[in-house]
Amino acid sequence: MSPARTPTPAHDAPRIAPRVVEHTSTRRALRTPEGALRGLLAGAEAVLLSWLVVIVPAIATYVATASAPALGSAGWLEAARVGTAAWLLGHGASVSLDGLELSLIPLGVTVLAVALMAGSVRRARLPGWPAAMISAAVYVAFAMLFVVFAGLPGANRALVGAALVAGVGTVLGFPTASLPSRVLAALAKVPGWIRTAFGGAWRALALHLLIATAAVVTAVVVNFGQVRDLHEGLHPDIVSGIVLVLAQLLALPNLVVYAASFLLGPGFAVGEGTAFTPSGVEAGPLPMVPVLGALPGPDSLAGQLPVLGVVGLVSGVAVGVWLARRLRARTLVDAVATTLGTALLTGGGMATLVALASGAAGPGRMAVIGADPFSVGLALLWQVGAPALVLVLLSHRSTVAWAGQLTARARRAGGTWWEQVRG
Repeated sequence: MSPARTPTPAHDAPRIAPRVVEHTSTRRALRTPEGALRGLLAGAEAVLLSWLVVIVPAIATYVATASAPALGSAGWLEAARVGTAAWLLGHGASVSLDGLELSLIPLGVTVLAVALMAGSVRRARLPGWPAAMISAAVYVAFAMLFVVFAGLPGANRALVGAALVAGVGTVLGFPTASLPSRVLAALAKVPGWIRTAFGGAWRALALHLLIATAAVVTAVVVNFGQVRDLHEGLHPDIVSGIVLVLAQLLALPNLVVYAASFLLGPGFAVGEGTAFTPSGVEAGPLPMVPVLGALPGPDSLAGQLPVLGVVGLVSGVAVGVWLARRLRARTLVDAVATTLGTALLTGGGMATLVALASGAAGPGRMAVIGADPFSVGLALLWQVGAPALVLVLLSHRSTVAWAGQLTARARRAGGTWWEQVRG
């Protein structure tokens, strides 16, 4: 007989254990790109180092001459603004400082900024392109702060230059293999003759600038006595002397571009009404800048040798040899197109450098400093293109084959004639 079942009370109904239902969120979580902090630090490092290179000498000059009556009530903050204005000039600003209109870019600041940006990005070993873009954005953001700090009319133009400097520096410092896949695919589709033309152009331009650098160094060494006299005539103390030398070093790339223009024929000007060319020098009153003592005078040999105006042919021959080795097996049309493209790119690059290195360094006569970009670019175009095209055509396989056929025909004709003579 089974035991009696105890009745279950009505209020003791079976319980169901609670369950937590998780709903999938449709919102995308905002995630910081990988390496964002490294990218931020790389951009900040580059912009601050390039700024300090200019700002520290400006403040040091103020400290060394703080008791000078000419400074009036100016303080170290004003000195910092002047240094910041110089940094902005190096990024393409056109500033007005105490009624002085300045648009001449000290290319040394520009080159230094690009080099520091490339080095910072390379050392940071950024994992991807988003982090690299953060570096460039940080650089531009600091440039905006410097524009506000300087508070000068025309300084905002430096933002475009800062974006270009940051972009170029980032590209140079970032590994090519880490570029976005779409960019790599686009680069892979570029025709070979275009890549070769770019390779020849930067080699020709670099060689000509190297020759121009050697010319600047030679001119300073030969005329060092005059340069030293101008330096001592300014009566600088130790700090001011160091700052003066540093300022001239920051303008050294400009001098190299001017020398490159001189060695191509058109020459350059340092003040309205002046002309420094291989076929003649028309000099005038110059600013008290010691390095300008190395400029050729009206009676100097450099101003009486028109042959110096075709030094660009050296680069043309060198790049012609380089192109001839690579274009020998290609079609004649490709070879000619590559050579002409090299010449056009070289001339365009030189014209761009001249445009960047020219501008106003003051009122009146000093509003004209530099050279004519079109004339200089055209001069390098033909001085590179002419010898390069001749060398490429002479060494091309079709030319060699045609010359061989012509030689064989000449030999056969000569042999037939000789047989008739011996007859």
